Formats: sequence, C-alpha cells, structure tokens
Amino acid sequence: MAYNEKLLKKDSLRIILIGSGGPFNNEVRVAPCIAVIAAGEFFLVDVGPGTYRIVDIMRLPVPHLSKILLTHFHSDHIGDLGEANMMSWASGRTKPLEIFGPEGLETVVNGFIMAYKQDTGYRIAHHGKDTIKPEAGTPISKTIKFPDPNVRVLCFKINELKVYAFQVDHSPVKPALGYRIEYRGNVVVITGDTKKTNNLAEHCKDADILFCEAISFEILNNMIEGLKRNKLNRQAQILNDIQSYHMEPVEAARVAKDAGVKKLVFIHITPPLTNKTTEDLYLKGVAEVFDGEIVLGMDRMKFRLRPKS
Repeated sequence: MAYNEKLLKKDSLRIILIGSGGPFNNEVRVAPCIAVIAAGEFFLVDVGPGTYRIVDIMRLPVPHLSKILLTHFHSDHIGDLGEANMMSWASGRTKPLEIFGPEGLETVVNGFIMAYKQDTGYRIAHHGKDTIKPEAGTPISKTIKFPDPNVRVLCFKINELKVYAFQVDHSPVKPALGYRIEYRGNVVVITGDTKKTNNLAEHCKDADILFCEAISFEILNNMIEGLKRNKLNRQAQILNDIQSYHMEPVEAARVAKDAGVKKLVFIHITPPLTNKTTEDLYLKGVAEVFDGEIVLGMDRMKFRLRPKS
C-alpha cells in the first residue's frame, strides 16, 4: 500500500498526534510522538516505544522522513529511534536521517547505530546497494546548543518553516527541550516534559496549538495510597517522585492562559485514563483557568492549520 506523499504538497501545517501517553504501558495511549508536515518536510518530535508502527500504519510519507527532534532521553521518548531510522530507510528514504536533541545526543544516537549495525549490514547484503542506499542508513546527530539557556535557538529553517528549541525544567534530566514551530503565520508549541517555569509561557506565546504535558497528581496520589496499603512502597515512591518534574493539568492551563494560546492539547497523559470518570478527574479545574479550546489528546488525532500569510 502506497504512502500518502500528497501530504507533502499541501500548504497547511499538519500535526498528527501519534502517541499521547507517557511511560505507563496501557491499551489506550502509546508513548510520546508527534508528526509534523509542512513546507514539503516531514519530521517527528520524540519517538517513544510503539510509535513508529503507528506512523507506518497511518501511511505517513516515511520515505521522506527527514528529521527526528528529541526533547530528552527518557526511554519513553526515544525507544523507537532505531526502528524509525531503520524502517524509513528500508521503505525508500535516500538521505541520512537528521536527529536533533540536547547535549548527550551523540551518545544516544551512536548507541542505536551500534545496536542496529548488524541489521544494517544484512539489509544491504540482501537487497543490494541499488535498492537500499548505504549512505542513508546511518543517522546524523545535530546537537542543539544554547549560548543563553533562557533564549530559544533556531534548529532549522526551510522556506517559510522555522523550528526553534527552548530549554525546559525536567531536573534532574538536563538539558531537556521543548520546540516551537512557525509556518506561514501559524505557531505550534510542544513543551516536552517539564514542570511549570517562569519563562515557559514566553516560549508558548500566541501559539495556535499548544501540545502540553500534564500529569494528574490527584489520581497518582490515590494510587500511591493503595500501593502503600499493599506494602508496595517502592512503586509508591516512584509515583511520588515523578510529581517533582511534571505539571498538573491546571498548571498547564495557566501556561496556556498566560501565553495567549488558542488551543490546548494535553499530551504525555499520565496515569492512564481508562474511563470517563478518570478523564473528568484529569481535566478538573482546567476550564476554570483557560477559556480557549481544550483537547484531551488521543493517539492518531490530526490537526490542520491553514496558512495565514
């Protein structure tokens, strides 16, 4: 079945929410991954475990996948990096995949290169160099550096498409990044994993769509109580610890309000929301803070922004 290459010829900024979940495996949402198509470019932001399969099933134009932007190196954000590189190459990609990310990127990328070295050789030997281009099989690291940690930097510019990176606070994960995408008058921001900081709203300013991480501390604390009752103290501690470097949904709503965002889409949704009751609990108080459009992210959601200029 052919890939949908017509998407590359459209004028709109297209965003596909491939994976809207977090690190907890569940049947509702897979790990973080967002696909972006604009100005003839197709790239991914994060590529967590199980996400590349969805990219392929949706018949996105994987032979033209040009870049992957990583927010940080937690496993739920990088788990399918090797698969994305290998399978887009095997599907017809003819140029090396560029991987963008914070300092430490080369170690991560080189690790995947080593892990897939045998398979890379098998495919060249089996299909031949005319069918599968050896020079396109090895990804290229593009480490993003910040002269000033408070100022966003331009990652790349292609025609009217500009992609910026900015630092967020996911300590002890340092550095961790968010991304701001600007195309023909539209702005999309992806926060990555972070707690609420003083300058986050500035990086999200006037976004048409803000894809913002959020974790329900209330649901987590209910889970912690149950774990402690069953003497599962190790698991309880982990659920308590993760609250120190994430935002609650209401905090995300405050960021959206302060930034003048039009649409707030929740991503990295944690813990898993398995029914309407947990969804309502997750969103409790959000509408009282932010009066724009509120979307509870789901895998395979599609967003389209038509050119303003």
